Amino acid sequence: MTATFMTAVLVVIVGGGYYCASHSIAKHLPGHVYEYTSVSDNQNTYMTFADNGDQVIVTPDKDTALKTSNSASDFQKIYKENAKSGKWNYKAQGNKLTISKFQDNKVSLWQYNGMLAWGKKMHSRSFTYQIANAGQGVDKKATTFEQIR
Repeated sequence: MTATFMTAVLVVIVGGGYYCASHSIAKHLPGHVYEYTSVSDNQNTYMTFADNGDQVIVTPDKDTALKTSNSASDFQKIYKENAKSGKWNYKAQGNKLTISKFQDNKVSLWQYNGMLAWGKKMHSRSFTYQIANAGQGVDKKATTFEQIR
């Protein structure tokens, strides 16, 4: 085999792997719990994504996050309890994950950009945010979500 052919095969394999990793975010989320470490590395947040639909429970409590993944009824019960302090939803499309919180007729958004999913980890190169009553911006620090269930 020639070096040109081997190079072409390598480019196709690497390019295909990158494309799959960057366009499979939506498939990795439903029914799973992810641990997210803040960009300042001082606080963990847990996100449980509904099996069906666009709801997500965002909590600093790992036990609550794990409990919500036990069944659809556990998820809905805790989602409704937490809705008093805001309703969380998500949208995953291509290599972007957007998480929103609706509270007091205002929406806050966090969009994770350039996401790649490999195994039980998702990696984002940056995120943009728009927080009700607090401003907006871009954080170029990479973040990682790790599936814990």
